[in-house]
Amino acid sequence: MTERLPQPENPLVQMRATDLVRRLASGEVSARAVVDAHIERIQAVNPQLRAVVVTCFEEARRAADEADARRAQGAPLGPLHGLPITIKESFDLAGTPTTLGLTQRAYSRANQDAPLVARLRQAGAIVLGKTNLPQIAMANECENPLYGRTVHPLDARRAPGGSSGGEAAIIAAYGSPLGLGSDIGGSLRLPAHACGIASLKPTAHRLTMQGHAEVFPGMEAIVCQPGPMARHVEDLILAMRVLTANGQDTSRDPAVPPVPWTEPETTSTLQGLRVGYYLDNGLFRPAPAIRRAIREAADALERRGAEVIPWQPPDVAEAFGLFIGILLADDLRYARDLLADEPIWTPLWPYLLLVRLPNVARDMLARIADVAGQRATARLLRAARSRTATGYWQLVEAQKRYRERFLAKLDEQRCDVLLCPADGLPALTHGASAYTTEAVSYTALYNLLGMPAGVVPWTAVGPNEESDRPDTVDLTQRTAREVERDSAGLPVGVQVVARHWREDLVLRVMHALEQERQPPSN
Repeated sequence: MTERLPQPENPLVQMRATDLVRRLASGEVSARAVVDAHIERIQAVNPQLRAVVVTCFEEARRAADEADARRAQGAPLGPLHGLPITIKESFDLAGTPTTLGLTQRAYSRANQDAPLVARLRQAGAIVLGKTNLPQIAMANECENPLYGRTVHPLDARRAPGGSSGGEAAIIAAYGSPLGLGSDIGGSLRLPAHACGIASLKPTAHRLTMQGHAEVFPGMEAIVCQPGPMARHVEDLILAMRVLTANGQDTSRDPAVPPVPWTEPETTSTLQGLRVGYYLDNGLFRPAPAIRRAIREAADALERRGAEVIPWQPPDVAEAFGLFIGILLADDLRYARDLLADEPIWTPLWPYLLLVRLPNVARDMLARIADVAGQRATARLLRAARSRTATGYWQLVEAQKRYRERFLAKLDEQRCDVLLCPADGLPALTHGASAYTTEAVSYTALYNLLGMPAGVVPWTAVGPNEESDRPDTVDLTQRTAREVERDSAGLPVGVQVVARHWREDLVLRVMHALEQERQPPSN
């Protein structure tokens, strides 16, 4: 491990968001004091982390003073009155850039807040700044040529995950109690796992994507979703109450269905709940600590009264091939347009080169990769094909059939909730995301299915369980082995999944796990 960040000294930055809003509402603490404490913490850690890339400190201080004045006057207070938050750079915040890390957008300014940002501010939240992301938000790392590299809060040699990596890093470092990120393949859950915080990806279309920068415009088969990030599950619940407060009003975004929010139960018992769990999805074998975490978490849920059974998702190799095939069906043409005349962040190069090849060349390279023992590369080459409109529709139909099979298996074994790895690896070393794509199949599966999924921190990699991966010529496995080397002490989260629109069950189980959380292994 490299040099640690300074420990937080002000108790205000260590509090849960739920505790802060309670104290802010009662007048026990002032909004100005809470905002100043978090600004000071950001200033202390951000030079090393480089997580907050757009600061709004003076605006935040003014907003805090106004919040204190409203409370003194006895005015009605919102549910997030005076609470400092941060948001991912890809969301519009009036007067600030939304760049996706593109240098050509450095001087752009949003005219208004994204609807979800506006909803948080109307509830009383105070935005401290915007956080870093990978170039065009397409990697499980966090670096771009405009803002530079965000590093992991525990180890500067590693990435905080992506694409909501800056958000996860600053929350884990106590610079923000609550944040807003987004997720199309794991971009909320992967950094939460990597940094040791909690996050929730809602059901597809639960929350509007208006005011969020586009990377796959018009693509509806796999839907990006905004979601909250925090150190504690109760704070995710608090955020979702606000984000879904107008959930039955579809006048602004007709894509958001009028599905009411269900408040999660946070009782100590899980009696009557049936939980399926799996340690390995059959495509990418997780690191030992990740497998241990799932076993321990399953035992903890059983102690809480849940009925816990082994379960296995159907053919994840097929599902992940569909995920890759759908996202790359147009050969990333829009992404390539965005990157025209831009310096390219190195881990994007393999994909940008791949999508320029004709299908016949991809087939030939896949055969060569198979012969050379590069199994993961061969699978990627076969999945990432240039598609006609008919070919794309066939993928979407295959996605529908896979979803039906998946749900039928849940029905057959009467599973209410699934417990599984959040990632195949702990926090990546910088640059490793280009060669470990299949490790994100644990999160991407639930983007393909559109199901709600969250991550809760559980444990840490033990000093004698970094890797049991055999030496091999396969580049993916070799890179994974290097990532696992010297990974002791890194956080490990677990993923909780439920059926569509049952975020309440996801959060209920996450809350139970948080209460049962294990200390790091020795």
